[in-house]
Amino acid sequence: MREAEPFVLAGADHLTVLALMAGGVVVLCASHRCLRLTDDRHLRRGIAIFLLANEVLAWILAAGRGMIRLPLQLCDLTVLVTIWALWSARPAVSELAYFWALAGSLQAILTPDVRYRFPDYWWVKFFLTHVGVVLSVVYLALTGRVSATHRSVWRVWGWTNLYAAAAGGLNWVFGTNYGYLAHKPAQSSLLDYAGPWPYYVLVMEGLALVFLYLWYAPFVFVRRHVTRTS
Repeated sequence: MREAEPFVLAGADHLTVLALMAGGVVVLCASHRCLRLTDDRHLRRGIAIFLLANEVLAWILAAGRGMIRLPLQLCDLTVLVTIWALWSARPAVSELAYFWALAGSLQAILTPDVRYRFPDYWWVKFFLTHVGVVLSVVYLALTGRVSATHRSVWRVWGWTNLYAAAAGGLNWVFGTNYGYLAHKPAQSSLLDYAGPWPYYVLVMEGLALVFLYLWYAPFVFVRRHVTRTS
């Protein structure tokens, strides 16, 4: 059997994924008026089932190799929150999924923590999950399920810090690395420029807030545009 090739950041397979994701976002944005007029309950729940099935399959395959994959990374929780948001369309859940996906999962797509390139299963699983989550929350936002405010940023930042506190406790007790709070990921990322542990954790705090405000900005822009044209 051919040995899997190591993943290369910005390699052909990675750039292809980025292009497909960008194209998906463009298509969603271009058709947002039509999307709002559609009864999409079956579509949303179908995507939710697909994302959940993708996660369950990964858990089963990992268990078959003697590994227990607990969904305790922030990106794992983001998938579960996004599934909940797609199924229920609740504004509060959709808001959390939106910010966590674009501030966290999108960054994971740009600097993936994967060992091997396509067509390795874990490569496929990683990008199906993360790109699926990003496109899902963009869809939720464009169809009016997300209505972020200034308070939303601080509310999500609070949830993020609550997660960090819980993950840090688990890392301390069990020697894990949930949230990358114990050490940096193996692949290159923004954290490489944030200093050594524990200083990069403080940098992560600031970056999280910056990214949350970055993804709040589209709502500010749209509201100002609507006000000027009304």
